[in-house]
Amino acid sequence: MISYPEKYETLRRQFIIDTEARRLAWEAFKEKFEHKSEESFMVYFGWVSIFLVFFHPVFLVLTLILLAIGYLSNYVDKVKMDEWLSRKKQWEESNSLPKEPTLKHFHDPTAELSQKDLKILKIFNHWPGYPPFWKYLRSIVINRDSNRCQVTGCPSRLELHVHHICPVADGGSHSPDNLVSLCCFHHALEPEKGHERIWGDIKTKFFTLVCAHERTNRAIEGTHQVKAHLRRLQLVTLNELRDLTKTYGFCCPHCGETKIKFLLLTRRNIIQVDCPACQKTAELPQQTTEESGSLLAEVLGVSRNKGKWKTRWDTLYEKRNSTWGTWKSSSITEKRKQHKEKVKTMKSAPICPKCKSPMKLIRPGYKDKWKTFWGCTQYIVTGCKGSRRYVPQKGE
Repeated sequence: MISYPEKYETLRRQFIIDTEARRLAWEAFKEKFEHKSEESFMVYFGWVSIFLVFFHPVFLVLTLILLAIGYLSNYVDKVKMDEWLSRKKQWEESNSLPKEPTLKHFHDPTAELSQKDLKILKIFNHWPGYPPFWKYLRSIVINRDSNRCQVTGCPSRLELHVHHICPVADGGSHSPDNLVSLCCFHHALEPEKGHERIWGDIKTKFFTLVCAHERTNRAIEGTHQVKAHLRRLQLVTLNELRDLTKTYGFCCPHCGETKIKFLLLTRRNIIQVDCPACQKTAELPQQTTEESGSLLAEVLGVSRNKGKWKTRWDTLYEKRNSTWGTWKSSSITEKRKQHKEKVKTMKSAPICPKCKSPMKLIRPGYKDKWKTFWGCTQYIVTGCKGSRRYVPQKGE
């Protein structure tokens, strides 16, 4: 029911009432005085009937009568149309469109709030979950933060989240002073409940976890074992480092030199930073752009666009290690076991006696009374109904 503070809500509702009243008045006026122009067909009949004069001269009188009636009807129609347009113009001048008021939300710093509005605002600020006007609040915070992640060195401008500085569970409010813009990667590093879902959504975007598996050799015959490892998908590039330098103005923390040189040692995945003024060098690990930019901002100086949030490296390492643990070769998940069993079953599957295609196990449903059997894999394609009895092994 309440969308704006009391003053602006009154203006909004009055605007809606005035607009609806004008619409109803216009419909009544239009129904009473509106005239739709309709050109008389007598003129066309008159000009067509002129060809009848060739058969008998008497038809000339008919032609003249039709043309006279037609042009007279058009003239009367034009007079009525001019009269309607004149009345319409006078009505619009005397009943102008209501002026739309300037509306301000509860969280607008320039809004005039009454005592009642302050009480409502207090309820909104401590609303359980997302409060009303969350989209408006989010737009205020993101515009205030220049539409960028507030972690210094982070290049993210898309998928921005609005984070509560003081959690709501700890008494934090939904006011803009308690909100900050963070990208999905850095937002997932905050150690609060509910952020595990965010981490689960982004972990395949920035890096992927590869389970231990057996891989075929490329150069020679045979296979080799691949250990479980972490593979990054988007490592920072030299051009991205230069763009970060232009955006944030990285400078030497010792002498303040802004012409920093970067060198990527791709074999070791190392970023080498050289200062031409004081001849000092630093080496950092080459990671994703979100991680490398934030780390550079902490090691080097920042001359512009400095953010107001720090990366939670401890949470990053903790979540990475916890996720890593679930992918160790010693702890294979149930899904992995099922996959191995499926591969083993396919290798030992018999051949269809009818079409010589491989067969697969057809298992009964919950209410089916028939037993598991081998069925042809080409049943859906060719309609082959080749089947074979399935003999369970020991322990099944």
